[in-house]
Amino acid sequence: MRKLVSWAVGAIVVMSSLAGCAFSDPRIEGTPPSPSAGLAGISDASQATSEVQAAWAAVAGIAAIDPGTPKWQDMAATLDAQWLVLRGPDPVNRVSSPPANPGSPTTFTAVQDGLTAADSALSSARDADLTRAGSATGLAAAFWASLAASTEQVRQGLQGDYASPTPAKPTATIAQTDENTARSSLVCSYDQGIYGLRSALGFLSSGDSARSQFTSALATLQKDQASLLDNTTSTATPSPSPAACPGIYELPSGHDHDAAVAILTTVQQNLVEVSAVYTAASSNPSTAAGYLMDNATLATGLGIGWAVWPGWPDK
Repeated sequence: MRKLVSWAVGAIVVMSSLAGCAFSDPRIEGTPPSPSAGLAGISDASQATSEVQAAWAAVAGIAAIDPGTPKWQDMAATLDAQWLVLRGPDPVNRVSSPPANPGSPTTFTAVQDGLTAADSALSSARDADLTRAGSATGLAAAFWASLAASTEQVRQGLQGDYASPTPAKPTATIAQTDENTARSSLVCSYDQGIYGLRSALGFLSSGDSARSQFTSALATLQKDQASLLDNTTSTATPSPSPAACPGIYELPSGHDHDAAVAILTTVQQNLVEVSAVYTAASSNPSTAAGYLMDNATLATGLGIGWAVWPGWPDK
């Protein structure tokens, strides 16, 4: 049973200082990483640069024939930011190269042609980055997973909402910790999110068009938490069951659509950050990258969650 305290306007907050609770937030207690040199031995940054460039050209081509829709420029700007970092002196720390033009937009005769080309280019770039994440370790794994998640946000924006995302703060890096601590933190963050979204659904009227998005997001969190618990390795310290997680959460004071969206926004932000930490710590970065991807795209249909680098402390 979850007790509700301080129904203050604002976010759900895990009260992690409860006596006897082993919950630890690696974003606070992690060991700061030393500056990285390039991509920690990964040699395919040039290929990733080309993939992002192709996606940028397609999206910029759409913007050229549909200048009245601002989101195309926002999406192109995200891809341009990715391209500059991939060409830069320290991609893992998101240090960009000097401003430059990624190339020339692709010429299309119809928006639909551009959408088809952009979807293909973005899907290819996303899948390649997920593969790179699965072959990497530490911050490099989180970097590639974050790039894949951002690319997927842009891809989903082709058919939905998109807005200018949070820009990167160069040299800000994900905290690093051990895998067991990171896993436990993510399990409890899923517990927080599941409780929050169940509460949020109670705030939405039966006719609210957002209910399907909230229901889908809740199902994703339940699926991924179950997967995380099932995938604990034989050598790992068992993750806590949800019942062992902190049990006092704060919710917004309102019981309406806006309060529900505030809950989802905070749930997503927390999960993206904690899953990025887990990706950097995981011995199975491919699976961890999938969690980061899912969390970064929980609510794109509601206009929530855009970031150039999901999971990095750019707030």
